[in-house]
Amino acid sequence: MNRTIASGLTSALLVGGLAVGTSSASAAPMGCTDAGHKGYTISDKSTVYPGTNLFSDWVPDTNSSVSYEHSATGTLTASGTAGVEAEAGAIFAKASTSFSVTVGKSWSHSQSWTYTLHPTDKAGKKWVRMRLFHEAKKFKAQKWIVVNQGGACKTQTVWTKWFTAPVTKNSNYWNLEYK
Repeated sequence: MNRTIASGLTSALLVGGLAVGTSSASAAPMGCTDAGHKGYTISDKSTVYPGTNLFSDWVPDTNSSVSYEHSATGTLTASGTAGVEAEAGAIFAKASTSFSVTVGKSWSHSQSWTYTLHPTDKAGKKWVRMRLFHEAKKFKAQKWIVVNQGGACKTQTVWTKWFTAPVTKNSNYWNLEYK
Protein backbone atom coordinates (compact mmCIF):
# COMPACT_ATOMS: atom_id res chain seq x y z
CA MET A 1 0.00 0.00 0.00
CA ASN A 2 2.84 2.42 0.86
CA ARG A 3 4.34 1.68 -2.50
CA THR A 4 1.13 2.46 -4.35
CA ILE A 5 0.72 5.81 -2.59
CA ALA A 6 4.35 6.76 -3.28
CA SER A 7 3.96 5.81 -6.94
CA GLY A 8 0.76 7.84 -7.19
CA LEU A 9 2.44 10.92 -5.64
CA THR A 10 5.37 10.66 -8.02
CA SER A 11 3.03 10.47 -11.03
CA ALA A 12 1.03 13.45 -9.80
CA LEU A 13 4.22 15.52 -9.30
CA LEU A 14 5.52 14.61 -12.73
CA VAL A 15 2.22 15.39 -14.40
CA GLY A 16 2.01 18.66 -12.45
CA GLY A 17 5.58 19.54 -13.41
CA LEU A 18 4.90 18.75 -17.05
CA ALA A 19 1.75 20.85 -17.04
CA VAL A 20 3.60 23.84 -15.53
CA GLY A 21 6.49 23.44 -18.00
CA THR A 22 4.09 23.24 -20.93
CA SER A 23 2.17 26.35 -19.98
CA SER A 24 5.41 28.35 -19.54
CA ALA A 25 6.84 27.15 -22.83
CA SER A 26 3.74 28.17 -24.75
CA ALA A 27 3.69 31.73 -23.31
CA ALA A 28 4.94 34.49 -25.64
CA PRO A 29 8.44 35.80 -24.77
CA MET A 30 8.52 39.21 -23.10
CA GLY A 31 9.75 42.06 -25.33
CA CYS A 32 12.76 44.26 -24.73
CA THR A 33 11.42 47.50 -23.29
CA ASP A 34 14.72 49.35 -23.94
CA ALA A 35 14.74 48.61 -27.70
CA GLY A 36 15.73 51.70 -29.67
CA HIS A 37 17.72 53.26 -26.81
CA LYS A 38 20.97 54.76 -28.22
CA GLY A 39 24.18 55.97 -26.65
CA TYR A 40 27.94 56.39 -26.92
CA THR A 41 30.83 54.66 -25.20
CA ILE A 42 34.19 56.44 -24.88
CA SER A 43 37.34 54.28 -24.56
CA ASP A 44 41.09 54.16 -25.28
CA LYS A 45 41.56 57.70 -23.95
CA SER A 46 44.83 59.62 -24.11
CA THR A 47 46.16 63.17 -24.02
CA VAL A 48 48.00 64.42 -27.12
CA TYR A 49 49.46 67.76 -28.22
CA PRO A 50 48.96 68.25 -31.97
CA GLY A 51 50.60 71.19 -33.69
CA THR A 52 48.45 74.26 -34.35
CA ASN A 53 48.48 76.65 -37.29
CA LEU A 54 51.10 78.91 -35.60
CA PHE A 55 54.77 78.33 -36.37
CA SER A 56 57.88 80.25 -37.31
CA ASP A 57 59.75 80.05 -40.58
CA TRP A 58 62.21 77.20 -41.05
CA VAL A 59 65.77 78.30 -40.25
CA PRO A 60 69.07 76.40 -40.45
CA ASP A 61 69.63 74.54 -37.19
CA THR A 62 73.09 76.09 -36.94
CA ASN A 63 71.35 79.06 -35.24
CA SER A 64 71.83 79.26 -31.49
CA SER A 65 68.22 80.31 -31.01
CA VAL A 66 64.85 80.39 -32.78
CA SER A 67 62.41 83.16 -31.96
CA TYR A 68 58.76 83.63 -32.75
CA GLU A 69 57.06 86.97 -32.33
CA HIS A 70 53.62 87.39 -33.76
CA SER A 71 50.11 88.58 -32.99
CA ALA A 72 47.76 85.97 -34.35
CA THR A 73 45.03 83.50 -33.59
CA GLY A 74 46.04 79.94 -32.89
CA THR A 75 43.48 77.32 -33.93
CA LEU A 76 43.00 73.57 -33.69
CA THR A 77 40.05 71.64 -35.10
CA ALA A 78 38.82 68.21 -34.06
CA SER A 79 39.51 65.25 -36.31
CA GLY A 80 37.39 62.16 -36.86
CA THR A 81 34.06 63.92 -37.30
CA ALA A 82 33.59 63.09 -40.99
CA GLY A 83 30.28 61.31 -41.48
CA VAL A 84 29.03 62.01 -37.96
CA GLU A 85 28.89 65.82 -37.94
CA ALA A 86 25.31 65.86 -36.62
CA GLU A 87 26.36 63.74 -33.63
CA ALA A 88 29.62 65.55 -32.82
CA GLY A 89 28.07 67.63 -30.02
CA ALA A 90 26.76 64.55 -28.20
CA ILE A 91 30.05 62.71 -28.70
CA PHE A 92 32.13 65.63 -27.36
CA ALA A 93 29.75 66.03 -24.38
CA LYS A 94 30.21 62.34 -23.51
CA ALA A 95 34.01 62.63 -23.98
CA SER A 96 34.13 65.79 -21.82
CA THR A 97 32.45 63.91 -18.98
CA SER A 98 34.73 60.93 -19.47
CA PHE A 99 37.92 63.05 -19.42
CA SER A 100 36.67 65.53 -16.77
CA VAL A 101 37.72 68.40 -19.05
CA THR A 102 35.73 70.16 -21.75
CA VAL A 103 36.57 69.19 -25.33
CA GLY A 104 34.99 70.64 -28.44
CA LYS A 105 35.00 70.75 -32.20
CA SER A 106 37.57 73.55 -32.25
CA TRP A 107 39.79 75.83 -30.17
CA SER A 108 41.11 79.28 -30.98
CA HIS A 109 42.94 81.96 -29.05
CA SER A 110 44.24 85.36 -30.12
CA GLN A 111 47.37 86.68 -28.49
CA SER A 112 50.75 88.25 -29.11
CA TRP A 113 53.50 85.69 -28.67
CA THR A 114 57.20 86.25 -28.21
CA TYR A 115 59.25 83.14 -27.52
CA THR A 116 62.83 82.07 -28.01
CA LEU A 117 64.01 78.45 -27.90
CA HIS A 118 67.49 77.01 -28.32
CA PRO A 119 67.74 74.10 -30.74
CA THR A 120 69.94 71.11 -30.06
CA ASP A 121 71.89 69.43 -32.83
CA LYS A 122 69.76 66.61 -34.32
CA ALA A 123 71.56 64.05 -36.45
CA GLY A 124 70.46 64.27 -40.08
CA LYS A 125 68.30 67.37 -39.49
CA LYS A 126 69.27 70.69 -41.05
CA TRP A 127 66.24 72.91 -40.42
CA VAL A 128 64.33 73.93 -37.30
CA ARG A 129 61.25 75.98 -36.48
CA MET A 130 59.10 76.79 -33.45
CA ARG A 131 55.49 75.62 -33.29
CA LEU A 132 52.60 76.12 -30.87
CA PHE A 133 51.11 72.85 -29.62
CA HIS A 134 47.70 72.63 -27.94
CA GLU A 135 46.33 69.95 -25.60
CA ALA A 136 43.76 67.61 -27.11
CA LYS A 137 42.08 64.37 -26.11
CA LYS A 138 42.28 61.34 -28.36
CA PHE A 139 39.62 58.67 -27.88
CA LYS A 140 37.60 55.95 -29.52
CA ALA A 141 33.84 56.58 -29.60
CA GLN A 142 31.37 53.79 -30.20
CA LYS A 143 27.72 54.43 -31.01
CA TRP A 144 25.40 51.65 -29.85
CA ILE A 145 21.71 50.86 -29.96
CA VAL A 146 19.63 48.40 -27.93
CA VAL A 147 17.72 45.91 -30.11
CA ASN A 148 15.07 43.31 -29.29
CA GLN A 149 16.53 39.92 -30.15
CA GLY A 150 14.08 37.10 -29.42
CA GLY A 151 12.60 39.00 -26.50
CA ALA A 152 16.00 39.80 -24.97
CA CYS A 153 17.73 43.18 -25.03
CA LYS A 154 21.00 43.10 -26.93
CA THR A 155 23.42 45.98 -27.53
CA GLN A 156 24.47 46.37 -31.15
CA THR A 157 27.36 48.54 -32.36
CA VAL A 158 26.33 51.10 -35.00
CA TRP A 159 29.85 52.47 -35.63
CA THR A 160 33.25 52.94 -34.00
CA LYS A 161 35.52 55.92 -34.82
CA TRP A 162 38.67 57.60 -33.50
CA PHE A 163 38.50 61.28 -32.55
CA THR A 164 41.03 63.91 -31.51
CA ALA A 165 39.29 66.89 -29.91
CA PRO A 166 40.99 70.04 -28.57
CA VAL A 167 40.35 71.02 -24.96
CA THR A 168 38.58 74.37 -24.73
CA LYS A 169 40.94 75.84 -22.12
CA ASN A 170 44.29 77.38 -23.10
CA SER A 171 46.68 74.51 -22.52
CA ASN A 172 49.57 75.21 -24.89
CA TYR A 173 53.30 74.95 -25.21
CA TRP A 174 55.90 75.98 -27.75
CA ASN A 175 58.40 73.45 -29.02
CA LEU A 176 60.85 72.92 -31.84
CA GLU A 177 60.28 70.87 -34.99
CA TYR A 178 63.16 69.59 -37.09
CA LYS A 179 63.47 68.49 -40.72
